[in-house]
Amino acid sequence: MADAKIGRFYAILVFILVYICGLTGLAIIASTFDNFKGNTAKPAIFIGSLFIVALGTGGIKSNVSTFGADQFSDSSNPVSYKQTFFNWFYFAINLGALLSFTLIAYVQEQTLQVGLIIPAGLMGLSALLFLSGTRSYIRVPPQGSTIMKSFKIVYHAIVSPQPRTTMHSYSFLDRAKWATGSDGRFLFTTQEIEDVKDFSRIIPIQLMFIIYWMLYAQMSSVFYMQGLYLDLHVFNGFQIPVACLNLFDTAIILILVPIFERILYPFLKKRRIGFGMLKRIGLGILIMIFSMISAGFVEMYRLYLINIGESNTQTVANIEQVVSNLSVFVQIPQFALIGISEVLGSITGLEFAYDQAPDTMKSTTMAVFLITTGLGNYLGSLVVFTTNFVSDYFGDQWIKNEVNDGHLDYYFFLLAGLGVINLIGFILVGRRYQYKRESLKHR
Repeated sequence: MADAKIGRFYAILVFILVYICGLTGLAIIASTFDNFKGNTAKPAIFIGSLFIVALGTGGIKSNVSTFGADQFSDSSNPVSYKQTFFNWFYFAINLGALLSFTLIAYVQEQTLQVGLIIPAGLMGLSALLFLSGTRSYIRVPPQGSTIMKSFKIVYHAIVSPQPRTTMHSYSFLDRAKWATGSDGRFLFTTQEIEDVKDFSRIIPIQLMFIIYWMLYAQMSSVFYMQGLYLDLHVFNGFQIPVACLNLFDTAIILILVPIFERILYPFLKKRRIGFGMLKRIGLGILIMIFSMISAGFVEMYRLYLINIGESNTQTVANIEQVVSNLSVFVQIPQFALIGISEVLGSITGLEFAYDQAPDTMKSTTMAVFLITTGLGNYLGSLVVFTTNFVSDYFGDQWIKNEVNDGHLDYYFFLLAGLGVINLIGFILVGRRYQYKRESLKHR
């Protein structure tokens, strides 16, 4: 919609309003909870509000980073400035996450309706701040329905016969260049076909992120399961919430982004050491694999301590369970490694999606990148189901409700193996990839 019809500025504004409507709906349900008891409409309103929030989130995410990077199009070194933008953009996201996990979460525990009203009010404030810069923004005009035109180009490339040509770098999609309408005129311009070719070259790289996001999703799922069976007690018997370990991932990102942006990247550039986007993404994938390996060894040692009796009982959510004497802080390395991986892989993935996309399909390319996040989560669910099905068939299910009776260590090592396969695929795809010429001029 942003690329084709209304442009990124209005798309962001519309989806901010959609997001506010969803948050307002959730706040209304929370503030009038007693009135909804026994009301069959309540679940529908709740689910509808969540859907509206998800719709707003998707619309904002696929456009806001692209719109931000557009503001550096006229600079003398756009690629360098855009890399800086994406670093600080991701920094801002995690700073917001830090406030959400701490301050907002605390308020919601005390008063849920106030805790939901605050985000709605902050989104309203963000809309006003966004509008305050209206006159100074660089706005890329919409280019028409590029998606439909892309499908038409692919269709005509399939049905058109291969022409006789001496083109040095002939592509399958070049067949569409000779497609004509009933009036004998060519249906597509050379630039339109080149744009689709650029987009098609980006897709294989983006598909490599599906397994990357599957591994990333373990931080809020299986890492959490593992943490529940570690010793959560700290000073004077105080028991910390296991979910707070997510803050180590956020903290490492907030620490590393300024270091990378102000020290590491300028140092490498000054020494003329090449550290392009694909190298950064590949290193990010590798470090994500190390996170899974770290989690696997932690789980091996945790199970060993359980088996030799180095354990105690611990109550979490009114459920008493046997846990290892090993402190939950042994999970810090695996969370920190994910944070390092995000700085290299996730941030650069955003930069790559914007920088390498054709001008007419930047929001579309960014949306595809974000879709890989959802696909990674769905793939993770499939892997869990398949792992349990196969391991149960052989008599020893790996992922059980009672974690002490399972083998999460095997599961983590399986994920690391899938990550290695993904890294090999990324290297093979990346070696054949050619950067856009305008991008290379600034590298």
